[in-house]
Amino acid sequence: MKSKILYTVCVCIIFAYSMQAQSKIGYINSLELLSYMPDIKKADSVLKLLTTDLQKQYDNYLIEYQTKLTDYNNNSATWNPVKKEDTEKDLLGLQDRIGQYQETSQQRLQSKKEELYNPVVAKANDAVQAVGKEQKLTCIIDASAGALIYVGEDMIDIMPIVKQKLNIN
Repeated sequence: MKSKILYTVCVCIIFAYSMQAQSKIGYINSLELLSYMPDIKKADSVLKLLTTDLQKQYDNYLIEYQTKLTDYNNNSATWNPVKKEDTEKDLLGLQDRIGQYQETSQQRLQSKKEELYNPVVAKANDAVQAVGKEQKLTCIIDASAGALIYVGEDMIDIMPIVKQKLNIN
């Protein structure tokens, strides 16, 4: 019985070492890869334009609010109570609209970012996985995660292969 257990343990150890010897590990910096992709540059431009447009509208709301607030502060002492109350309601309404606009703008920006970036990230991931299969890699480590401490001689930098697959110079 002991010999069977010893035999099984020896076979397992030999199998584990033989599997270890066959491991091929690749690595890539996915953030760097994305920075090379033309689609990301286009997405960045679209997002920059949208951000600028949203900021302009926000600034217009603030100017309107500041103008009404300044008018209120300078002249409310001479106003009748009805006008004073109406202006206060307007100011509160503007504050609410500005807050809602900020929230809506952030949501629009996030939604547009996902809409533009997700296909590019998927394209990059597909290329990385295809290279992994073609090169018969056991696993691929993303160096942009910051967890890659040591790169041995037997590790393969797949960045050039993936860039070639994506037709990036």
